[in-house]
Amino acid sequence: MKITPIERINQPSITEFCNKFVIPDKPVILTGVANEWKACEQWTPETFKSMFGDVIAPLRASDDEIEVFFGGLAEKKLISIADYIDSILSETQDGHKRLYLGNIPFDSPIAKAHLDKIRPDFEFPNYFPDNTGNDLRLWIGGANQKSTIHNDNYHNLNAQIFGEKTFLLFAPEEYQKLYATKMDDELWSSPIDPQKPNLSKYPLFDDVTGLEAVLAPGDILFIPAFWWHQARSITPSINVNMWVYTHKICEIWEQHPVLSGNMANVVS
Repeated sequence: MKITPIERINQPSITEFCNKFVIPDKPVILTGVANEWKACEQWTPETFKSMFGDVIAPLRASDDEIEVFFGGLAEKKLISIADYIDSILSETQDGHKRLYLGNIPFDSPIAKAHLDKIRPDFEFPNYFPDNTGNDLRLWIGGANQKSTIHNDNYHNLNAQIFGEKTFLLFAPEEYQKLYATKMDDELWSSPIDPQKPNLSKYPLFDDVTGLEAVLAPGDILFIPAFWWHQARSITPSINVNMWVYTHKICEIWEQHPVLSGNMANVVS
């Protein structure tokens, strides 16, 4: 695996961002934007425990998506937000699986009444002139929480609010080296754990080329549609992201199915 650091740019204009990154589908870390948000000043795990501690939420049974998608741990478990915050701030024991509070839609009928209280604390710039819609999500996890390598058919602006998180990104063309598996009609995911890859089982992964983004509070990572990516928390972390839909993405999805991950005939 050959990994290089991702580019950073400070407070780009909409025109600069579109011309240099959106149009050529190039990932980048944006600085000098989210650090001005109230969220970056006030959101901490303790803040969420204080505001929402009594709320009972259904959480994933593991904070390792490889276990969820490929290890049969897809069930949900109920826990209070207070107990969850305590769990992610504590040290894990060998063999112990943390639950995970991630991918929470701000417009979810269950979560909206609670998340409306913090919605004014951030505002993503409108970097996409042909924006046809967006979707805001909240992610709260402990150290070492990680996703699978997967791709999405929409642009992603992922803001680090609290803690530190690292992302690995791989261009759409690298799909053969990732051994992606179809999870549903809109999601393809890789069974490879990039932190400890089984190269005897997945030898092509040794030749994969990618980018690494290490996010600190106030950083925003732009992940273009169809780019493969894995997120991994270095410390307890809070992120908010915005998925963005555009006319161009819809056209690419329809005309170039391989880029969207529909490669059942070329990936074993």
